[in-house]
Amino acid sequence: MRVRSLPLLVLLLGSCVAVSAIAGPRAAAAERAADGDAAAAVANRRMLICCGLPGDDRHREQMTAAIESLITTSQTVLGVPPDQLTILAGDEVMQTALQPLHSATGICTRETLETALAEAAKTLKPSDAYWVMMIGHSHPYGVESQFNVSGRDINQSQFAQAAAAIECREQVFWLTQPLSGFWIKPLARPGRIIMTATEADLEFTATEMPYALAAVLDGSGDTESLHDIDGDGTLSLLDLYLATNIEVTARFRAIDRLQTEHAQLDDNGDGRGSEVQQPYLPVEPEEDEEEDGQEEGKEDESDADDAQAAEPAPAPKPALIQSHNLDGFRSRYVMLETPAT
Repeated sequence: MRVRSLPLLVLLLGSCVAVSAIAGPRAAAAERAADGDAAAAVANRRMLICCGLPGDDRHREQMTAAIESLITTSQTVLGVPPDQLTILAGDEVMQTALQPLHSATGICTRETLETALAEAAKTLKPSDAYWVMMIGHSHPYGVESQFNVSGRDINQSQFAQAAAAIECREQVFWLTQPLSGFWIKPLARPGRIIMTATEADLEFTATEMPYALAAVLDGSGDTESLHDIDGDGTLSLLDLYLATNIEVTARFRAIDRLQTEHAQLDDNGDGRGSEVQQPYLPVEPEEDEEEDGQEEGKEDESDADDAQAAEPAPAPKPALIQSHNLDGFRSRYVMLETPAT
């Protein structure tokens, strides 16, 4: 009896293995497609741009110019209709400057920021998308990161509480202010994409990210443009994040300054940011060591000239982020419009 049942048992086990082998890839593909559809098939994309106190005339001018650029590119690249864009300016001077481009521009305070998030939570539909961009200054206060606005400042816990009721298919929080890395953990949740200018460390100097982001979107970047950087055949939020960070790094290197901001991306909901951009950053050129003593023979000059003329081979493109457990996966499925050339 046992001998006769053995072939049947082997046949059943083989069938199970075959079904598992087929179902495994299909299930993974279905799960990946579901993530892609969830990000790409948004019915309506809305955006809140909130700017804190500029602090001085130079930063007011820079921040105003960045928001002016974002007003235009939010429509052409990010797909946000003008009536779905909310702007909270840093002060009245900035508000007056922005109103010709966007008449419904308010002033950013803790109250107006919380109100804007509350109104969005009430009116967003499950199939909608909601983006929040923050620009400004912050300062540390104990374990808090205080975002500087007119009146009472707002910290990461208060902001996360105000944003807790946001429920929609695509949620993007792009926090470009100093000390923004501390905002990831309280703000994180499954399905939410959070990008910060800094890591959770004392990186509290003024950041370059908001200006690099605006420049990449409008095509005025010093070194980087918005294109399919990860090579997956689409233009996505991940490409925008990577391009912005390549631009930030290039700007610091151009002035030979130690980089004081290290961006983080969290889109797997674990509350821990990752420097997804690191493998995509250009290799920093090595400095030539000056030789002491007598000059070398002129016979080596031609070889040196040839070496300087030869461009370094481009680094191999990193592998695509294909696991939904890794930061950067969900961002690949938030689709953007191709910028006009």
